[in-house]
Amino acid sequence: MRRAIAVAVLSALAGCGGAAPSGSPAFATQAVRARVIRPDFPTSSSLIFEADAQEAQVNIYHTFELASNPPPIATIAVAHGCPYALAMDKAGTLYVADNCGGNDVEEYPRGETALKKSITRGISNPLGIAVDSHFRLYVSNGPATITEYANGATKPSRTISGAPLVSPTGLAVDKNANLYIADPGAGVVFKVPSKGSGVTALALQGLEQPVNVAVDLRTNYLWVTDAAADKIDVYKLGSTSPALEISGAGSPYAVGVENKGKPKGEMVESDLTTHGVYAFDPSKSVPYAILSNGIEDPMGLLIQNP
Repeated sequence: MRRAIAVAVLSALAGCGGAAPSGSPAFATQAVRARVIRPDFPTSSSLIFEADAQEAQVNIYHTFELASNPPPIATIAVAHGCPYALAMDKAGTLYVADNCGGNDVEEYPRGETALKKSITRGISNPLGIAVDSHFRLYVSNGPATITEYANGATKPSRTISGAPLVSPTGLAVDKNANLYIADPGAGVVFKVPSKGSGVTALALQGLEQPVNVAVDLRTNYLWVTDAAADKIDVYKLGSTSPALEISGAGSPYAVGVENKGKPKGEMVESDLTTHGVYAFDPSKSVPYAILSNGIEDPMGLLIQNP
């Protein structure tokens, strides 16, 4: 069932299949190593959180170990088995969008792997999630709604739906709490202002099927994974032409940028064809490492110091 879910996502994103292009970076094969899994996770350094739909869990890795393709230091067994997206607020609470069974958003306290509470009201097939600096939670739901929750609330305070949204998926917020929405059905990235309700299409050049977004709060750059075009485009907020284009390895999907820990601006992106997570130093277009240990279907990514 979980493999079918991942295949269905790929089928919906036309043109995602295929082997890694010949120009993709090569990495030495690393032996898969075992490690004792902790019941919690550290909060003093940058971590990679990977939502794995096939493994039905969130894998947690030390960022500084990525070059050695390490095993996870901790895992979170999500309640219903289909983690699709991740977000973390400034207090370190981890939010997990669980896309099957219960269709909920789960909350895990800072440093803990035990479930604190679930949000179910207004949640239906959650595909994307984001939390702004005011602790407002945003969830993109299938087929085409976005629900907003005030700090600590389990009932949505508002719902964004209807045209021009077609299939909102990945979500991100900037330092001014503006919301960005990757919509592969519409083929565009939308913006919702922090103090407004209007949904505006950003005229970003070169996009075909944007599936996920992330914002570098330090540099004000917007990262967009484009599944159909097999690339990641980077735009300065306010600009429509990409400042940087990174070739994918088949099906780039999730993306995350470190905005709290060190090194700030480090980017990670997942690929559903290679079943790997690629790590990039700040402002670099060639990955310095690939993470595959324990990874099957990397649907969601987060890089952050809790």
